[in-house]
Amino acid sequence: MLGWPGWIGVVSDDLERQRAFYRDVLGLHEREAGEGFAIFEIDGNILELLARSDAPQYASRCVTVGFVVEDIEIAREELLRRGVKPVTGVEGPSEGQYWAYFRDVEGNLFELVQRVSQGASDLPNQGGGMEA
Repeated sequence: MLGWPGWIGVVSDDLERQRAFYRDVLGLHEREAGEGFAIFEIDGNILELLARSDAPQYASRCVTVGFVVEDIEIAREELLRRGVKPVTGVEGPSEGQYWAYFRDVEGNLFELVQRVSQGASDLPNQGGGMEA
């Protein structure tokens, strides 16, 4: 079963302009920034600004959400079985999570996210995933 989005991403043509808008105009708390990204935290939730790049999931300007799942491998396989078009395979771990990108029927980007404990490097196969 998909969980409520735990992450929202905005792919931007001008990252620094967007960063200034969210930080200085909207007044959001910037938690971290680096080359190609800026992370804002709002009530424990993440809004991440990302620069457009050659990566397929960041190739065009868009807003995307990351749905939290218990087991990303099982959830990804179920989505593929249902005909959902993948953009990437499972990536990570980074920042305590794995992720995989997909497109909906109108081409909008979305993501599955599995959070893992610190120090975990193998994808746990804990069951769960998506229900029909």
